[in-house]
Amino acid sequence: MKILYYNWLPFDNARNEGGGVNIYQRNLIEELVKDNSNDIYFLSSGWKHNPFKASAYIKETENIFGGKCKSFEIINSPVPAPAAVVFNDIKKYLNDEITLNLFEQFIEKHGGFDVIHINNIEGISINVLKIKEKYPGTKIILSLHNYVPICPLVQYFQNHNECICHNFDEGRECLNCAVWKISSKKYLLNIRHYLRDKTKIKAISGLLPYLFRFKASGYVSEKLVSTPADFAEYRRKNIEYINKYVDCVLAVSDRVGKIAIKNGINSGIVKTSYIGTKFAQNAIGRPAANINKEHFTIAYLGYARIDKGFYFMTDALQSLNPQTASRIKIKLAGAIHDRDIKNTLEHFKSVEIIKRYKHSELPQILSDVNLGIVPVIWEDNLPQVAIEMAACGAPVLCSDFGGASELCSSGIFKFKGGDKKDFTEKLSAIVNNPDLLEKYWQNYTGLTTMEQHIKELFTFYTGGKIKCLTRTFAGKPQKEMRVG
Repeated sequence: MKILYYNWLPFDNARNEGGGVNIYQRNLIEELVKDNSNDIYFLSSGWKHNPFKASAYIKETENIFGGKCKSFEIINSPVPAPAAVVFNDIKKYLNDEITLNLFEQFIEKHGGFDVIHINNIEGISINVLKIKEKYPGTKIILSLHNYVPICPLVQYFQNHNECICHNFDEGRECLNCAVWKISSKKYLLNIRHYLRDKTKIKAISGLLPYLFRFKASGYVSEKLVSTPADFAEYRRKNIEYINKYVDCVLAVSDRVGKIAIKNGINSGIVKTSYIGTKFAQNAIGRPAANINKEHFTIAYLGYARIDKGFYFMTDALQSLNPQTASRIKIKLAGAIHDRDIKNTLEHFKSVEIIKRYKHSELPQILSDVNLGIVPVIWEDNLPQVAIEMAACGAPVLCSDFGGASELCSSGIFKFKGGDKKDFTEKLSAIVNNPDLLEKYWQNYTGLTTMEQHIKELFTFYTGGKIKCLTRTFAGKPQKEMRVG
């Protein structure tokens, strides 16, 4: 098949930005190019700005897969990425027709596609979906790795209330979320991305002469000019165009699909499609750590952020029964910079902080962990850390927000999101009765390998029906899981 993939930044960008979606896109293409019958194209947009040109244009690029994947990027997109950059002036997104025109030119030049698979509506506008009118035979697939169609700040989470955005009050609540600010240096990052690729310049210094021209171009807005009506129109138009033009919306978890449908996306086109991951191929499907009568080790991976539930977790841990707490070793790995954490949790047996880690180091980091914690207080689509923990043999106690709880069907390992009492009760029960950990593996739904995921994708690409998907358990096929 001839397939065009879109994500807002290159899958092989030098700093490996873009999180789990970028990793997924790279891994997916890596598998697809092994089959010479596939003709794979990739397009990005909103990542680079050429200060020497005013108009937007498409440039062919090199990539880590060489000629096996033909990669391109839109330079000077009028819709800069990531999504939050256009939050202050959402009209730029709503009114954009340039990225649509560029997409049409690109398709004309390269001869049409069987499938256009969009992984993020960032760096482009929803108007791009109108290509379906000109190319009705092309299958349009949209993956929901985040909540961009309903939330321009991606997370569907109210920063000011620290809660999920169940009611955006016709856009009025969006004004209260206008806390995301960009410094002048941040404006220069997209110029830096361009010049680094063009001239190998790595520092921002020396770019200041172009700052005025860059800002004066109206590329981004420092001041909030978006109105509640703009935000209401943003959500309305996105939902309308998705329902009108997209053949299949792939939600990365059941929870994401339900949220999409709740907000107006046609249930008939929404399918659950768990992303493929390399971790699934080597998932051990059993506990990595032995049960120790003297102590019990828990772990948190990722960022020390409110939405990730880090501070919810540390606050809740302080209310644990002292006798239970004295047996628990805590391992925190990732972007953990809070100097007071160890003092806050001094009544635990130990607190270990690993400030940085590589994915290749996770099996070792998690080798003595009895239980992973994923305490998100937002609808985290399908946290990569939950997949990684489970794959490395650490059962996961998680919030019922987002898709993490879908890795295990047992209620023992799921607590009500944001409920400290429920969290501590579930944690205490497992710590004091470690034999319960076996229940995780008995109810483990397994992970999806890239090979399995690609087979499923091609069913969606060709318009066939898929009843079941076999997921991987301990490196072997497990029970069949219902999809869609």
